[in-house]
Amino acid sequence: MKKNYVLAFALSFAVLMSWQYMMGRHKPPAGEPDAPASMGAPSPEKIDRVVSPSAGAKAPDIRRENAVVFEIGDNRVTVNRWGGAVAQWEIKEAKEDAQWLTLSPVKEFAVQPLATFPDLPFEVRREGDRLLLTAKRDDGLLIEKSILVSPHSHLHQVSVTLTNRGKAPLSPTYEIGWGPGVEAGDEKGKDGREAKGFQRALAFEAPKLVHLKPGTTTRPYRWWGVDGHYFLAAFITPTGRETADVKLHVEKEEHYFSVHRVVSAQMEPGATQEETAAFYLGPKGYQNLKSLGFGLERSVDFGYFAPFGKVIHRALFTFHKVTRNYGWAIIVLTVIIQILVLPLTIKSFQHGQKMKLIQPQMKRLQELYKNDARRLNSEMLALYQRHGMRFMGMEGCVPMLIQLPVFWALFSTLRNTYELRHAPWFGWVKDLSAHDPFYVLPVLMGAGMFFQQKMSMSSVDPSQRQIMYMMPIVFTFIFLKMPAGLVIYWLTNSLVTIGVQLILMRRAAATAAAR
Repeated sequence: MKKNYVLAFALSFAVLMSWQYMMGRHKPPAGEPDAPASMGAPSPEKIDRVVSPSAGAKAPDIRRENAVVFEIGDNRVTVNRWGGAVAQWEIKEAKEDAQWLTLSPVKEFAVQPLATFPDLPFEVRREGDRLLLTAKRDDGLLIEKSILVSPHSHLHQVSVTLTNRGKAPLSPTYEIGWGPGVEAGDEKGKDGREAKGFQRALAFEAPKLVHLKPGTTTRPYRWWGVDGHYFLAAFITPTGRETADVKLHVEKEEHYFSVHRVVSAQMEPGATQEETAAFYLGPKGYQNLKSLGFGLERSVDFGYFAPFGKVIHRALFTFHKVTRNYGWAIIVLTVIIQILVLPLTIKSFQHGQKMKLIQPQMKRLQELYKNDARRLNSEMLALYQRHGMRFMGMEGCVPMLIQLPVFWALFSTLRNTYELRHAPWFGWVKDLSAHDPFYVLPVLMGAGMFFQQKMSMSSVDPSQRQIMYMMPIVFTFIFLKMPAGLVIYWLTNSLVTIGVQLILMRRAAATAAAR
């Protein structure tokens, strides 16, 4: 009976892992509240923005003569003169031999980041680390946009200043934001569409992280933007205005979101109106985001057991400082976790030994009462009680259930840790966030699981052994495309478990011989 529960537990864990991994690549996980969205007619004022491709718009013109490229420190920004939009933004990651990494949205979509008045041509110039863009409408509205690029940081600033130089009052409305999506290209600065994770539209209204749906929403958001698996583009509400409502317009095209803030003004002749906001564009390194102090670290998904995940994340970084390699840090972390749960492992082993001792009596009862299920259950319960076992022999599953939050948190942490991206281990493993290109690790993991199962087969019903032997095969196929870091964890876990079982079995045999 115990093995039935073990089998169900293991298969359920495998299904949950593969489900979360696959769903994470296509859509955001459930659990956080969705922002209220209005899907009705747009507001009556005219909004100067780029319409979505679904409305029949063509992609913005980013021909060579309309593009201006600026390189400022670790940032390379390509500005489209039409609308003063960002046609491409590239960064250099803080890693050895870092190349330009493209964080631009998908080019064939009409929406472009930081676009304000897409039907106007802007004059573009650079003053130090600041990009200055200027345009003027026929009605006398002067638009001055400034993008302050931090040379060696991912936190920048954008401001839009409107001046009514006409003779009549004006009511301009525009949008500014990012999208569709944010994802890494192929690290050579070229356009790429492969994102290793889901794309989301997010907003943070302390203390809640809100998943935005297409439509409009108005709330006092601290920050808002779009994110992918490893990268984030977020706009931060200026200090002092945290409680002010922010009106957002959210669009979705395929799997990509665009989030823009809607800004409206009532301007008499000669009046000036300015909007300034900091925005973050870069990797989702948890500690770095937390140090900024805006709550951006909430975009890092630690899964259903986030408190455990944060502890594991800190431990992983601590071990990395010692090993200088995330692969070895994962191995050390796995061994430490196995040591911490060793009392539970011993408890489970002892329960297994008891089950092994009463196995002949269980079979005899099953033969005697095979046609009387009620009597069989009564006799089995009495048998368990005589041998000091409660809960119908399920005590062996309790330690595994207690360990589940820890293992699940470790799985989620390794899957979502940006620092593992392109982090090598040794030999052929060049990227712990990607699957093993030669599938060596998954095969070794499956072999380890096979021997682990074989060591515990003596008390298993022969009719169930074939199913138990199938588990390593199932897990091997599940882990073929899993990140190498996760496979290293599971392989190490299997090897340590085998070692612990061997020691416990020898001790049990020695104790039995001494009797």
